[in-house]
Amino acid sequence: MIIGTGLSRATVSSLIGELADRGLVSEYAQPAADSPGRPPTRLALNRAAGLAIAVDVGVRHVAVAVGDLSRSVLAERWVPLPQGHSAERGMHIVMRSIETTLAEAEADRDQIVGAAISIAAPIAPDSGRLLVPGVLPGWNGPALAEQIGRTWGIPAAVENDANLGALGESVAASPQGQDLLYVKVASRVGLGIAFGSGIYRGRDGYAGELGHVTSDPDGPQCWCGRRGCLELYAGAEGMLARLAARGIRIDDVNELILRAEGGDADVLAVVGDGTRRLARSLGALALVLNPSVIALGGELTALGPLLLDPVHAELATVPFGAPVVRASALGPRASLMGALALVLSESNRFTDQSCVP
Repeated sequence: MIIGTGLSRATVSSLIGELADRGLVSEYAQPAADSPGRPPTRLALNRAAGLAIAVDVGVRHVAVAVGDLSRSVLAERWVPLPQGHSAERGMHIVMRSIETTLAEAEADRDQIVGAAISIAAPIAPDSGRLLVPGVLPGWNGPALAEQIGRTWGIPAAVENDANLGALGESVAASPQGQDLLYVKVASRVGLGIAFGSGIYRGRDGYAGELGHVTSDPDGPQCWCGRRGCLELYAGAEGMLARLAARGIRIDDVNELILRAEGGDADVLAVVGDGTRRLARSLGALALVLNPSVIALGGELTALGPLLLDPVHAELATVPFGAPVVRASALGPRASLMGALALVLSESNRFTDQSCVP
């Protein structure tokens, strides 16, 4: 028996033979044998069997990567953009960046299996449209997917960035099959849920809207129409707005983090209140969902202990099956890596599946 799979040697040989016949695996050069006898055959996923394009559209950036079937990144490009950038400009940068990364990866068009697009907004799984278009004004998920698909002759899918962050973390940074929550704490607050290395989206695609859980029923009105939503306190935009209401103007997230690290009392008061509210919400989630891991990503993770310590303290009080809490192992690349993984893990979403295992 083969340790780790429970499959017999004959079954493994048969499966490997089938993959080789389909061109998905190939043998590679073997090191000199240290012992007599026939050396074992070494195999690798065949790059020529298919490549994937990943696109990450954020509030202040676009990123593009090209990867192979083993999820190895062959080329990657990040372009910073101002908050509120026009969708037209952003889409132009995406298309140009795809051309650049494909050239850097020395990829042929007929190698490309599909493209997955990460967007910082709730996404309708069936159509790819933004369920809340105002989150990224002017951006249209289906339009970008259609443009990419038409230009390179490939299927393209659109997915929420936190969902892809969860998938990326689950596939690349956690033991296979662990239930994992990915919490993106950036301009706003998002949640991706990965159960068994698959994304949980809910009935209409709204699963994971942690930022709109009520933190204070008497609080200010959120853009979603509810009052006292968590992201008004724990998201960077909410923190900056609360400081502005005190007469303290801070221009961006980086300055917020620097002033918190520098011990600014007003900033620490707002940041501390927001992180404690986030921690309480995550404690409730841990009791309801019982995940193995909670991974924190997004720009505000740069706060370090100011963010992580309250979360650790709250999760330590969970009486049953407290999860492991950690910063994202993939950092800002989590959603981009999740987009690469989506092409391989949800091949049914791509109409041309001839090259997808």
